[in-house]
Amino acid sequence: MSTAASVERLSVGVEEEFFLVDQSGHLAAAGPDVVTQSGPDIDGLQRELAQCQIETATAVCYSGIELHGELRRMRRRLARAAADRGLRVLLSGTALLGETAPPAITPSARYEEMAQRFGSIAETVTTCGCHVHVGIPSREIGVRVSNQLRSWLPVLLALAANSPFHNGHDTAYHSWRHVIWARWPSAGPPPHFDSADEYESTVGAMVETGAAMDRGMIYWHVRLSDKQPTIEVRIADVAMTAAHAALYAIIVKGLVGWALRSLERGEAVPWLRAELLRAQLWRAARDGLDGVCTTPAAAQPLPIRTQLELLAECVAPCLSVNDRAFIDDGLGAVTRDGTGAERQRAEFADSGTLTTVVDLLTRTVIA
Repeated sequence: MSTAASVERLSVGVEEEFFLVDQSGHLAAAGPDVVTQSGPDIDGLQRELAQCQIETATAVCYSGIELHGELRRMRRRLARAAADRGLRVLLSGTALLGETAPPAITPSARYEEMAQRFGSIAETVTTCGCHVHVGIPSREIGVRVSNQLRSWLPVLLALAANSPFHNGHDTAYHSWRHVIWARWPSAGPPPHFDSADEYESTVGAMVETGAAMDRGMIYWHVRLSDKQPTIEVRIADVAMTAAHAALYAIIVKGLVGWALRSLERGEAVPWLRAELLRAQLWRAARDGLDGVCTTPAAAQPLPIRTQLELLAECVAPCLSVNDRAFIDDGLGAVTRDGTGAERQRAEFADSGTLTTVVDLLTRTVIA
């Protein structure tokens, strides 16, 4: 297999989902209005399933510095649009404060059909994630890349965990979003596929059985995009800071490069059974970087912090000098300051109130 371009020059783009909250920190059903009124000024601004959510999508980028700048620009514009309406942007995978009613569904034929077909699932999975797209040469290669990436998912989840609080209490998890999102029948780690044809037949079967309403509802943690020539990694909570989002995305880009190079050399990753992968994802969601898992770099269970170091070593040869430095600096910041989940809990330990955690999460929009 030959790639069309150097893995160092793989394209990368990021979609981020956000909550809109009022000054008290409670969810605000203003997403559709913000999209209607501010969409022309904010590239990629889109409605989401719940009216309290909103999504942005970056332009195609090629480096960590470029992507960080793009994320900061879009977050800044969104924060300004929200502030003009007396609202704030909340940077957490789950809403923190208790609400008196489920979030209202955004009025559209598709979303209303989803709510009718899936019932209370649609009302209880209101979460915000970060989705990373990386360019691939073809769908056939994309399926093989997905197979290579599967076993790294627990490490990525632990690094991106940013949802320890939900509905007014500590969930005892670093990523409660991961647990909630699993309620969708089409969610979870991607199966191991032998070919693009098997991938397509599986997607078709899930739609036919009704587990997914359409192809857009294939919610695997790794999937092929139907709109762009990319592979999409969807395991992450939305990041507390633009810097952390960019770090995570460049690590994903590096992993795709590592997978492409491994495939060129005939180095297929051993197939981790689905039940074991789900178990390791649960552990990563619960314990974050303090969890334990296996990876393609170390088949024996090791602390995820150690596995993250091994991941950085794996992706380094597939990144430019600048992106390697970007990852080193970013991981140093995580070591010093903590993940989003760790920072949320540290703030709560200092203040004892979730409203101060909300204040932290609305202040870090462009950090």
